[in-house]
Formats: sequence, structure tokens, C-alpha cells
Amino acid sequence: MPNQNLSDKVIDLRRKSAEYYQKAAWNQLLALDNYRENNFVAAERFAQLSFEDQMSAMECAELADAEFSLHLDLELEE
Repeated sequence: MPNQNLSDKVIDLRRKSAEYYQKAAWNQLLALDNYRENNFVAAERFAQLSFEDQMSAMECAELADAEFSLHLDLELEE
């Protein structure tokens, strides 16, 4: 059963990473729309949000990789 919990954790982290990437893409589009409308303050804010979401997405992906590596190590021990 511990292996199932690790698998679930990896899946959850990958899903969270994908959600952050989706938010990052959406915020980037909003930044571009605001830039086109010469609303530079809003454009910069959305660009910053996009960057932060990308960093969060990468962090979740790295955690998922680490959990998956742990999962493989545990399977090899069994």
C-alpha cells in the first residue's frame, strides 16, 4: 500500500505542476493583451504572476521527480 500512496503523491504533484503551467500561460496571455492596450502596469503584473506560476510548476515537477525516484528505489528493494 505504501507504493500506491507514493504513486498518488507523484500523480498529484504532476497535476499541480500542470495546473501551474496552465495558470502561467493564461497570465502570459493577459500580460500580452494588456501590453497591446498600453496598460503597462497590468502587463508587468501579469508577467510577474506568470513567472511565479512557472517557478511553482517547476518546483512541483522537481518534487514529483524526486518522489518517483524514491518510488523506484523502494520497488528495487522489494
